[in-house]
Amino acid sequence: MQRKTIAIILLVLGLAFVFGVFGIGKFQDPLLWIGWMPPWMDGFLGLPASSWLRITGIGEILLAILLLIPVRALQRIIVIFMSLHLLAVLTQTGWNDIAVRDIGLLLSCLSLLFLL
Repeated sequence: MQRKTIAIILLVLGLAFVFGVFGIGKFQDPLLWIGWMPPWMDGFLGLPASSWLRITGIGEILLAILLLIPVRALQRIIVIFMSLHLLAVLTQTGWNDIAVRDIGLLLSCLSLLFLL
């Protein structure tokens, strides 16, 4: 197997794992995650922050699952959505250890986008 193929597989599996675990975590332990929801989302479009948390979790799980489908065009689209999601998160978290993690994930997404 070529090195590029191995890199793609590892990035796909790693990003799908992280997004899947984060998405599931929003259902398993919502109190851990609700504090990361920006205050302005509480009441946005008439929905409480807890609903937005579930919507975000569903979106992350869906992105993780769709990334595992081995269709390059689809994977490119999914990685773009993952990148946009991470950019949105980064605009809300400020500079901290979570931002450092998310920058690493964003760079992983962009690396995968260039490899696909």
